[in-house]
Amino acid sequence: MLRIEVLFDKNAPQKPSSVVLQALETEILRKLQNQYPDMVTRVGFSSQQRVNISGTKIAEDKTRIEEILEEIWMDDGWVPEEEQVE
Repeated sequence: MLRIEVLFDKNAPQKPSSVVLQALETEILRKLQNQYPDMVTRVGFSSQQRVNISGTKIAEDKTRIEEILEEIWMDDGWVPEEEQVE
């Protein structure tokens, strides 16, 4: 079973909001769930920032998943607009 963890440093001065974390997880699922229907994702905070991909059977799968995650990160169209504070 494929497992993807995207973890952000909980002590970083600029942390993503819970809305952004949820949007990122939704986008990962949207892009990968058809190919890996039993995959498990976790997007959240940890003591250090990291991306962990486990459960792939061949190296090419892991490489392709890393490329897709990078594409998601670079295309910020999934990031929700911040609410305007008045």
